[in-house]
Amino acid sequence: MEELFRIKKLYSSIGKIITSSLEFPAIQDAIMEEVRLFFDAENWSLMRLDSNTNELYFVIVKGIDARTVENIRLGRGEGIAGTVAKTKKSIFVPDTSKDRRFCDRVDRATGFKTRSILAVPIIFGDILYGVIELVNRGSGGLFTEMEHLILQTIADYAAIAFANAALYEQALERSLSDPLTGLLNHARLEQVLAEAEKPASPRRRRRDDESGAVVVMVDVDDFKSINDGYGHPRGDEVLKEISRKLKSRLRYNDMLFRIGGDEFLAIIPSSLDQAEKIEKRFEREMKKLSHFSMEGGPQVRFSYGTSAGPFQKIRGLIQKADDGMYRHKGAAKS
Repeated sequence: MEELFRIKKLYSSIGKIITSSLEFPAIQDAIMEEVRLFFDAENWSLMRLDSNTNELYFVIVKGIDARTVENIRLGRGEGIAGTVAKTKKSIFVPDTSKDRRFCDRVDRATGFKTRSILAVPIIFGDILYGVIELVNRGSGGLFTEMEHLILQTIADYAAIAFANAALYEQALERSLSDPLTGLLNHARLEQVLAEAEKPASPRRRRRDDESGAVVVMVDVDDFKSINDGYGHPRGDEVLKEISRKLKSRLRYNDMLFRIGGDEFLAIIPSSLDQAEKIEKRFEREMKKLSHFSMEGGPQVRFSYGTSAGPFQKIRGLIQKADDGMYRHKGAAKS
């Protein structure tokens, strides 16, 4: 009777989570807290699927040092979690030493000894959002089939919440992105500026105040002549090609904006002591990228400017990069 009450309470809590937020981080944290409270496991984790690389990566890890696995990614079919991602079916492994699907890459990185695993997919419709994994029963023994069923039910609830959050993020992304290039737009830039300029609070971490940024401004030279000579559709292709070239030099968490008709802005977060080094690297990269030929014409050139400094002074860094870009444009004409 007591166990039935715990299960009902768990499902009630998960139900509330579904309707309480449309943001992935809040949903993930809340669901994994319920997992912590209900299950007796030595460690447990939530892995999300990166749709770009088709790999699983850890977003929440408890019971081991999260820093030891932050760079570990598992392909579909790799290890137990990867197999769950590939088959979209849950797996219960009572003894990992007897299961050839088990991969000890995480154990080698963390020093942890995995003996048994219970892993379930987070899937809605045909879309896989991730995998929840429980490792080793804390009090010894094996996880039960009832616990297997309950964890799968939690994952099903989580999938509904993730699907709702994904729809919300897609709508938000459309409102903050440029329809032609898919880059971030001016509205998103204003959000970034507002966040950077928030007054420091007493709880603000010291490393947040020591974060740096590199800014790159880009403006297409004589873009009007391209539109006039080759037509606006060809001009659009030029803008999309520039956006592709710039994106190819950026990391996943770097920000690239289209802020005007033919103007682009990149904001590259970094540690403050590395910002100037990264700026010099981008100056070299921009020199290589700044002139190219489109198939069948036209010849394309763009001017650029860079700056580096504290992230909290991002507005001033943008102005400095903008000034450098216009100096570059003026030098090219002379």
